Amino acid sequence: MKSTIKKWMGLVLITSLSLLGTACNKDVPTEATGDAQIQSKLVKTSPIQLQKLKQISELSGTLAPIEETTISFEVPGQIKSLPLKEGDAVKKGDVLASLDSTEYALQLALANADVHGAGASLAKVKNGAREQEVQQAKVTVDAKKISLAKVQKDYQRMEQLYKNGAISQTEFEAVKHAAELAEKDVVAAAEAYALVTAGARTEDVSLTQASYQGAVVTREQASTTLAKTELKAPISGTILSKLTDVGQLASPGTPVYRIGTITQLKTVLPVPDSQIGSWKLGDVVELTLYESKRAGKVTKIYPATNELTGTISVEVVIDNTKQDWFAGQVVSVKHGTTQAKGIFVGAQSVFSRGSEPFVFVYKEGKAIKTPVTLGQFIGNQFEVTTGLSIGDQLITMGADRLLDGDAVSLKGGNAHD
Repeated sequence: MKSTIKKWMGLVLITSLSLLGTACNKDVPTEATGDAQIQSKLVKTSPIQLQKLKQISELSGTLAPIEETTISFEVPGQIKSLPLKEGDAVKKGDVLASLDSTEYALQLALANADVHGAGASLAKVKNGAREQEVQQAKVTVDAKKISLAKVQKDYQRMEQLYKNGAISQTEFEAVKHAAELAEKDVVAAAEAYALVTAGARTEDVSLTQASYQGAVVTREQASTTLAKTELKAPISGTILSKLTDVGQLASPGTPVYRIGTITQLKTVLPVPDSQIGSWKLGDVVELTLYESKRAGKVTKIYPATNELTGTISVEVVIDNTKQDWFAGQVVSVKHGTTQAKGIFVGAQSVFSRGSEPFVFVYKEGKAIKTPVTLGQFIGNQFEVTTGLSIGDQLITMGADRLLDGDAVSLKGGNAHD
């Protein structure tokens, strides 16, 4: 703002000095005129009053899709299919490209086999022994008991013979040892029968259950990875660019397509922070593209000022159903800012002859040099913040020929009292 004021004041100074010399030559008195006529200079005045000015600012921005994304594969592989081209319309979920999935399909098959085996093991420990195995264990216990009963009878008989001296100690010890073994066999058979009927221990079941769940997770991962060999559209829109070709090896994150929704377009305008107060959400503005004009709606005002430019970004969205405007084109927007009421004077009435700016005010037939303080410069007019009052008669024409205190007369009439 200060540079603008200095520029205008410089131009006014040059003009004022050149015209001043001419005016001085023209004001030399002649014998054909009276003294009063010689001393008086003809001017026009205008009363000072409060007014509002509307400042029109023109901004420009680049059109972009209302929604845009670049898509890529999440898994590596060789591109097998890439059927779409620029300009093709797509719907959310459409398959846009695919990788060679042979290896990923084999990994899924292996994971399925592991799940089947782990499931069988889990079923076995949960279901316990089969009926035949339980029956066999019970028969073994009964058989061991019968054998123990026979051995115990033999032991009792041999013990009596040993006491009568009919058998040797060695023979008696052999029978005694056989009886002890028979007792242990019965205990072992009974324990085996108890295990068969009780089923697997809790910790064995938990371990087998964990193995099965791990196999299921691995299968899900393999299935998800296989699904990722197909690249699907995350949004509905139009293919803006195709970024690779069939046969190329794709790494995770390598761009394949750029998709955008262009039935609506947006542009971001750099609004000076001093004017942001006149922009509101929902405002309708007119955008110009060459000879075409279209209404747009303010949908977003960014929350921070750009430190480099001193501007605040304002997003404007326009309808583009016919798709006759294109992303990347530059549009312009004119936006009016209404100033608060103030005193504004034309730039031609403000002077600065090597000093602070001043104007001439008409008072009692004289031109009074009046210093002023300037504010904004809007539409070839300066805002005067101090120095003038409502009702003052500002000299608007002929002021370039005046000096402080010069006698003046009003064009089209006599001087005001």
